[in-house]
Amino acid sequence: MAENPNVYVEDFSGTTTQAKIQAAIDFASQNARKTVIAADKDYYITGTVIIKQGVKLQGSYGTRFVIGANVRGFELQKDASFWDASIMVDYNGYTKEVIYLDGKYNYYNTWNNTSLKNLLLLNWTSTVSGTGIRLYSGGSGHEISFVNFTDIKIVSFEKGIYLKAVKPASGFAYVNANRFDKISLEDCIENIILEGSETIPNECSGNTFTNLQIQPSNNTKLIMTIQGQYNKVDGMCWDLQMIQHSNPVFIFKPESNYNELEMRSIPANRILNSGKTKNRFDTF
Repeated sequence: MAENPNVYVEDFSGTTTQAKIQAAIDFASQNARKTVIAADKDYYITGTVIIKQGVKLQGSYGTRFVIGANVRGFELQKDASFWDASIMVDYNGYTKEVIYLDGKYNYYNTWNNTSLKNLLLLNWTSTVSGTGIRLYSGGSGHEISFVNFTDIKIVSFEKGIYLKAVKPASGFAYVNANRFDKISLEDCIENIILEGSETIPNECSGNTFTNLQIQPSNNTKLIMTIQGQYNKVDGMCWDLQMIQHSNPVFIFKPESNYNELEMRSIPANRILNSGKTKNRFDTF
């Protein structure tokens, strides 16, 4: 009989819930097993879970990971995946990231297999705070590229999706060519942020956001800010009257060019192009 390729969280123990989950992931990583399956239950975690290279953490239909401390929730290494779960923030005043990718792991080339799919990220406390998804590159040769984010809902965070490339002491740092498809954001203060230089040495370019659905609230200040080149954005933004100001909500920053916005529900007077002349946007 062939060995079961799956590893089950409930077959492991640990001094904390995240230690139990981490033990299952570590076992899969060390034994060439590919998929770790969490049970149809709540997991209350107070520490960071690292999804190791080559491992997919997959929930069952009702899996919920509840973050009960001011800690980063999940960090994915290159070629790691995270599918089919809900992650709830249960710490009032949360300032960390629910999901974090660091360019030090060098997610590069089109055949890297990192992916996130069918996830709900919800801050269910009374405070809109923290970051849903953060991609960060800040060292020489650090890169996050060709990662796929599909069918993800992000609710009640200070920053919904935050891509950042910082100028390294030498060399280049990239957050480029990532795909965000079927993403829904609701009740976020800043929904999407791309932060870097227009091009090298710290580049945040060529990222695509397709089939976006954005629902502002009275907490919302900005729909999106862009630094970088050749980023493309399309989708819908609803109920701009919920935002408690009349200033621009979509901003092309000075370090931007050749970016495209196709979100016709945002009128021209709510879009500010402080960047170069090749930024493009389509409005009604």
